[in-house]
Amino acid sequence: MNDDIIADLKQFISAELKQQTSDIRGDISDIKGDIKRLDSKIDDLQTFVSEAIDTSNESTDSQLKDHEIRLTKLENQST
Repeated sequence: MNDDIIADLKQFISAELKQQTSDIRGDISDIKGDIKRLDSKIDDLQTFVSEAIDTSNESTDSQLKDHEIRLTKLENQST
């Protein structure tokens, strides 16, 4: 191999490596965007679940209070 062929190979390898690393950077950027979107969705789901639990707890508390009132009324009626 002469020096011209070696220089051409070095140039080719260098260009190929730059292209591949550029592609990898693009892929990493896409992955970071996907992670941010997933993080946002997880936050939304956590908020939804928290609100659902709060609603359920409020409903249960309301029923409990209603039962206490009804039991008190029944006790008063039986005496």
